[in-house]
This record gives sequence, structure tokens and C-alpha cells, in this order.
Amino acid sequence: MKFLILFFALGCSANKAKMTGVVLDERMYFDRMVKVKVTNAPDAYTWVKLSNKQLKHVKTGDKVVFYVKTSDIEYEAR
Repeated sequence: MKFLILFFALGCSANKAKMTGVVLDERMYFDRMVKVKVTNAPDAYTWVKLSNKQLKHVKTGDKVVFYVKTSDIEYEAR
């Protein structure tokens, strides 16, 4: 029973990938989104949605940690 919480936490994180990035522009473009350069993917940019509190304090060059949920993985023939 004491390991139930640990197994639940590990199971929930199995479908997520941790990504890191740097804010390129502190301006909000649409629907609280800011442009981020992904550091653990080569030449990759994405939009990250921030809360209103985060938008008040974000500056260009700030580091961002966000999670990407994987919905489906199709493997090539093995």
C-alpha cells in the first residue's frame, strides 16, 4: 500500500517528456503564448502557454521547463 503513490506517480509520468527551453520574446502573441527555443532539440522552436502570473514576470532569456504529453507512438517494423 505504501508504494501505491509511487507507482501512480511513475505511471502518470510515463506519457510525458520533459523539455527545456529559453524564452525568445517576452511579448504575448495570442492566448497567453510566448515563443520558446527548445534547448534539448536541435533547431526547434515552439509556443508555450503561460499563466497570467508567469506572463507578468517573464523576460527574454528566461529558462522554461515544460512537459509534452505523448498520445500515440507508432514504431517502424523491428
